Amino acid sequence: MPGARRFAWASAAGGATATAVFCWMITNARFDFFAREPFGEIQDAQARSLFHGHWDVPRRVVGFEGFLVHGRYYTYFGPFLALLRMPVLLVTSALDGRLTIVSMLGALAVLLVAASHLHWQMRSVLRAERPVGRLEALGVGAFTFLIGAGSIVVFLGSRALVYHEVELWGIAWAIVATDALVAFARRPTRALAIAAGVATCGAMMTRVSIGVGAGVALACVAGAQLLRRLGRDRGLARLGPGADEHGHFHLTALLVGGLVAVALYAGVNVARFGSPYQLPLDKQVFTQLDAQRRAALAANGGSLFGLKFAPTDYLQYARPDALRLSSRFPWVDFPRHRATVIGNVTYDTIAPSSSIPASMPGFTVLAVIGVVALVWPRRARATIDLARFWPPIVGGVVGTAFVGTIAFVAHRYLADFFPPLLFAAIIGAQRVVSLLEDRPARRARIAATGIAVLLVVGAWISFGLGRVYQRPTRPGDPNYSRGVAAAVVGRSSTRN
Repeated sequence: MPGARRFAWASAAGGATATAVFCWMITNARFDFFAREPFGEIQDAQARSLFHGHWDVPRRVVGFEGFLVHGRYYTYFGPFLALLRMPVLLVTSALDGRLTIVSMLGALAVLLVAASHLHWQMRSVLRAERPVGRLEALGVGAFTFLIGAGSIVVFLGSRALVYHEVELWGIAWAIVATDALVAFARRPTRALAIAAGVATCGAMMTRVSIGVGAGVALACVAGAQLLRRLGRDRGLARLGPGADEHGHFHLTALLVGGLVAVALYAGVNVARFGSPYQLPLDKQVFTQLDAQRRAALAANGGSLFGLKFAPTDYLQYARPDALRLSSRFPWVDFPRHRATVIGNVTYDTIAPSSSIPASMPGFTVLAVIGVVALVWPRRARATIDLARFWPPIVGGVVGTAFVGTIAFVAHRYLADFFPPLLFAAIIGAQRVVSLLEDRPARRARIAATGIAVLLVVGAWISFGLGRVYQRPTRPGDPNYSRGVAAAVVGRSSTRN
């Protein structure tokens, strides 16, 4: 296809620049990639426990995040990050507690490569006949840069915490799964179905909410394959491709991938807590230490989840005014108001948080354009039915139910919304370029300029909020660990 090399070089340049910004942010300009961070030993301890055939970890390592079950302490984090560390821990213990930053840089690399390939695939679907000009290459590089340095991703790089590490790897796995499903939609093969299943397992073993989103997408494609096999080609059957060039369907590979992902998650949860899906929050150390947590559990029947929290959560993450200007560098800050609690509900934590449109306005506008293109596909002149690209978006939105129905509001939870937002934004970006090529009118150029400005402004906002989040304490300060803990759980501010 014309311009593939130029597109790849542009993506690589944008990704490399984003990585440099991310490195500056995550090390706080010290560029010490093996710094010891709070909670940094949790995944190392989990890996060493698995070396010895058990799941429990030392109390001193897991801290207030531990669950005390039958006299042993467990962590609720998925085991992927522990497995990722095993090759290093097999040969040395010198890096125990010092691998979080390196792991997050690995997640960033996987995310940028997968997103760039996904972007190229969608360009091939929407604008296959168009060569990649210099202006488009510049835009591609800028878009790739903004993924890593102008979105919730750079905020996650504000602190090398296990919470942020989990979120970043979850995003990376979700985009890998989306890339595989898009490739499967274009040209179905067993290898691509297996790849989508493996990525779904990776997401499920990292952050279950994002994993559920990938699993729902996989199930949608599998259902479409079943309908196609039954001879149907309309309605829900359009969500997936038909048989491959040899007349074979790959329903089994898709189903096995989804079932293995669910089974792995359930198996790990049973091994730790005796239940395939429940977390014994009453047994968490933090619950014993915090009266507000106990009050929230008592008011919600021992759980922190429920549809009654959805109005509050989704309103906060969608409101356009969740931001304020500041007289202090970087001149932006979290809003003074906290999430508006709707209904008679008791929250565990309401921490300072912005929203999707306020912190990522450019991606939001492009995502809306992308969704419009999927709703009215005739105008897009795609090479294949655009209905096949609904599953990753539908699945990603379903996955956000985890953070949309929990008694906890936090800015880092915007990461769960990012995979479907990014995919829709990629589609929207290509639609904008198509409109500019087809209608080089003044209005189109003005609209494109406006979107570019929103992307740049959003990049500064995301970067700025990350810097604000870094402020309470810095590495080396005597109260660093205490400040990080307060920032993570939101206890340093007014509670609802």
